[in-house]
Amino acid sequence: MSAKIALITGGFTGEIEISLKSAAFVEQKLQTSRFDVYKIILTPESWYHVDDAGIKHEVNRNDFTLSLKDGLVKFDLAFIMIHGSPGEDGRLQGYLDMIGLKYTSCDTLTSALTMNKAYTKSLLQGIDGLYLAPSVCFPLPRERLVK
Repeated sequence: MSAKIALITGGFTGEIEISLKSAAFVEQKLQTSRFDVYKIILTPESWYHVDDAGIKHEVNRNDFTLSLKDGLVKFDLAFIMIHGSPGEDGRLQGYLDMIGLKYTSCDTLTSALTMNKAYTKSLLQGIDGLYLAPSVCFPLPRERLVK
């Protein structure tokens, strides 16, 4: 019996196209003899899988399962291939932690902390033997922050 892998792609930002390309590359490299790979696309409106016949199946967000004609698919692992939110900021990892599904990225806290590059650099600054490139952080004008 092959392990069931949810290859999670898409996302909530303008980086969705890069995520889809990254997932296509990973999908080519995964050994189909060892894994059953299901590409799961996340958008702000929907989480879904499109089967080989082109039929769209919604993911059950209560437990991250798929109901297909052959039965219920419960995943053994989530392979996160999302650039930007919710894959890099810890939101997806937090959800997967809550439902108990293992995933292939750093944990929720690390993702959330490292999403803010300026904050991360301020935490790392001053660690002996760790060299960081000099940088300057320019805050966004207030009118861009308030919506």
